[in-house]
Amino acid sequence: MEPRFDSCGVKMIYRTAESLWARSLTLDEIRRRYLGGCDRNIGIELTAIGPDWLEGRVPATERTRDPCGDIYGGAVAILAEALGSIAANLCLADDTRGVGQSLEVHHFLPVTSRSITGRASPMSITGSMHVWRIDLRDEAGTLVSTASLSMAILGPRT
Repeated sequence: MEPRFDSCGVKMIYRTAESLWARSLTLDEIRRRYLGGCDRNIGIELTAIGPDWLEGRVPATERTRDPCGDIYGGAVAILAEALGSIAANLCLADDTRGVGQSLEVHHFLPVTSRSITGRASPMSITGSMHVWRIDLRDEAGTLVSTASLSMAILGPRT
């Protein structure tokens, strides 16, 4: 797969039938390796992976509902951050890592369903930065929030 560049010379990703992932892990291996304390504490689950996307969900529980009974926007943001971060790191060789730089979340509708599902897809992948879009939907499939996550790509730890 040859890289393509935009008008400013930035390498852009594009969809093909090939996988975007540099790390060949099963969904169970990804869960064990990448889900951390905060993610686990609110019940985030990884549910599916495709050639260039990662999906997961967060349930509506007492840990994730606000006083009005809606899923707290912060829980939705944690789901978005987790999915984008894990997806970015799956694209990298073992000697590099991605760390979050910026997360922007837009909430369109309050959510009262039993869970929110998010899907992370790449918007731009370059050598030094990734940008991931995470669409978040309720159980009816309605888009309730969308997020953009920028990840800085770092070299090996010294």
